[in-house]
Amino acid sequence: MRNVIYLTTLFLSFFNLALAQVATEKVAFDQLDKALKQQSYYMQIKEAHIDSLKQQLSSVNSNFDARYQLNYALGESYKLFVTDSALKYLDRSLLLADTLRNPLYRTKSLIARAEVLAISGLYKEASAEFHQIDPKKLSPQLMADYYSCGRQIYSYLKTFVQNEQYKQEYSNKEVMYRDSLIAILPKESSSYKLYQGEKLLLEGDLTQAKVLLNQLLSVLPIDSNLYARTAFSLALIAQREGESRAYATYLAYSAMSDVKASVKENAALQYLALYLYERGDLKQANRYIKYSLDDAIFCNARLRTLEISAILPVIDAAYQKKLNAQHVQLVIFLVLVSVLSLFLVFTLFLIYRQMKTLKIARHKLKQANHVKEEYIGHFLNLCSLYIEKLDHFRLTVNRKIMAGQTEELLRMTKSASHLTGLGQKEFYANFDNAFLQLYPNFVEHFNSLLQPDERFVMKAGELLNTEMRIYAIIRLGIDDSSKIANFLHYSVNTIYTYRNKVKNKAIDRDNFEQEVLKIDSVE
Repeated sequence: MRNVIYLTTLFLSFFNLALAQVATEKVAFDQLDKALKQQSYYMQIKEAHIDSLKQQLSSVNSNFDARYQLNYALGESYKLFVTDSALKYLDRSLLLADTLRNPLYRTKSLIARAEVLAISGLYKEASAEFHQIDPKKLSPQLMADYYSCGRQIYSYLKTFVQNEQYKQEYSNKEVMYRDSLIAILPKESSSYKLYQGEKLLLEGDLTQAKVLLNQLLSVLPIDSNLYARTAFSLALIAQREGESRAYATYLAYSAMSDVKASVKENAALQYLALYLYERGDLKQANRYIKYSLDDAIFCNARLRTLEISAILPVIDAAYQKKLNAQHVQLVIFLVLVSVLSLFLVFTLFLIYRQMKTLKIARHKLKQANHVKEEYIGHFLNLCSLYIEKLDHFRLTVNRKIMAGQTEELLRMTKSASHLTGLGQKEFYANFDNAFLQLYPNFVEHFNSLLQPDERFVMKAGELLNTEMRIYAIIRLGIDDSSKIANFLHYSVNTIYTYRNKVKNKAIDRDNFEQEVLKIDSVE
């Protein structure tokens, strides 16, 4: 049980650590992206500082010492920004140093020029200029610059050369100049801590290197070149320890520092792009590598341009391949969506037709219900009328019997005319009235189905004639001639004769009765 609890606790600890590393990396990436969006703003700050130095320079024409200092300051400002401009101002500072006959100034400018030549990829020229300097004649204040320049030149050469023998030779010289620099730097200085941390990293003492560099990173301003270099060294430590998230995070902070300081000679962003490419984040990798290339070209940093040029096609090709695959997927998706849309439209059309059919059916049902209601009302009234007549007839019979008028009563019951004459007419009148209330345009529509010269004209006081009455019953759904004959108290032959007679008058004899059934009732 204890082992289970221990393993669970250990698992949760690793899980929480992983989540924290992902969150930290995301924050770093978000801050880097924000800085990249504001890149033009940081360049404006840089250019404003350079413009300020140029304005000061224009106001000290006769003061050669001040002119030297300002030209040198401009060379230093341009060093990691635009190397061509840096060389121009350092060349001017060299001329002014010679004019002033100041060897300190001359050596200072030579060291700076050697650094810029190395950044520009002119390693032969940088090395030649650097080795013109006699370190034995240097003042203590220039020794640190001298060793830093030597370390930087051989660092570039080590990276640039492909031959392993020369690579090792240049690496040894880089270490020699760095160790010499560490030996003369004040131990409390930020530069000392950075170089000492790099030395510990190279020697494999990752724990001490990480402690020292993290302490340094916490006190450096984020827009300083020392911050960018410290973060880059911490990224290399994380890489050695297999901490990929931490590696990416430190690279992002190093790149962000370069952006804020407008340092165009940088390595962090291209390393980050390569890491993202290997991780499969091709869109972000492609974006970062293009930023790196723009910076390298802007600065005229040849080594960085060569390094990026080797990486960019690989990342860009992979990104384009991914885009093409996404495009194919999008086309397939669009085709599927189109097919589904057509199916949906077809389905909606079927539903619409069904709804329309249902609406018509409901309308017909409503009409049928209306017909039933009307007929029920009319024939309830008719039944009531005949009940009243029967009751009247009953009273008459009763009165005749009481009066002994049996012979007259017998005569009345023998003849049907007394009962049916008036009743039949009333029945027809009630039927005609009820039917025409339901189908008020029946006569007009019925006549429209007949030949023009065969159409019926109703007599005064007549609603329907016998022919129309027969077809009115057919319209109500009673098609059987015998049932119609019973309903109207005619013989079957009479009904049959009337139907044929009317059909012969029809425009379309074969479909006449079907057309009659289509005559609409009142809505």
